[in-house]
Amino acid sequence: MLLFSGVRTSSAETILGDYLAQKDIDVSVSASIDFYNKYIWRGFQLDSDPVIQPSLTVEALGFDGGIWSSFDVDQDDGEGLNSDEVDGWLGYSFDLGFIDESLGIVGVSVGHTWYDFPGADTYTTEWYFSIALDTFLSPYFTWYYDYGDEAQGGADGSVYAFGAGHSFTLSEDYGISLDLGAEVGINDEHFIAGEGGYFLGTVGLTIPLTEGVTMAPVMAWSSPFGDLEDTADGNQDDHFYAGVSMSFSM
Repeated sequence: MLLFSGVRTSSAETILGDYLAQKDIDVSVSASIDFYNKYIWRGFQLDSDPVIQPSLTVEALGFDGGIWSSFDVDQDDGEGLNSDEVDGWLGYSFDLGFIDESLGIVGVSVGHTWYDFPGADTYTTEWYFSIALDTFLSPYFTWYYDYGDEAQGGADGSVYAFGAGHSFTLSEDYGISLDLGAEVGINDEHFIAGEGGYFLGTVGLTIPLTEGVTMAPVMAWSSPFGDLEDTADGNQDDHFYAGVSMSFSM
């Protein structure tokens, strides 16, 4: 739906930009478009076909929100699966430096995500809470709590994710880095009847192309365990997948 004409939109953006500048409010807008040979999420294979995943993020005053989506590029593959997805989220992030300066390395994020699967006519909702340390290996913990109605496509369960990663500079002149990451997720009745989890390992590169455009190819391996792997429950397998992300900052 077109809400404003081009002239009105431009005028509104100018007024908003002037207001934010006067209030010294820093607003950042970024976008990305990712391509993967399959869609793997928290140990689940949601689509074995290649997918394209665009997103848009806005950040200001510690708040962040945006839209993320995933689209199967081969809907007529005979699998009868439509994994198309459109999500929205709103969150708030801060560090604990206001308690004590030494706690400034502790970052906290809380927020909410709305998941919609238009092709399957299902949807769900989820809270998340994350703690990360700005130190060696950047360790983090995130709790995802899906409280959606199972009859509508919800999980009514939790995932507890523990992870870490590190980037090695390959070229200071060009800003190229080698990025390694690992995550272990504990699944507590999150789209499965029992308990299980997954291991995720990633290897990628960050390659700045221009001041505001970055390319990041990545390879990943996902391995389930427990009831997530059990053929009578989650029925998931090991998956190797790869892709490339293009990000744009404004």
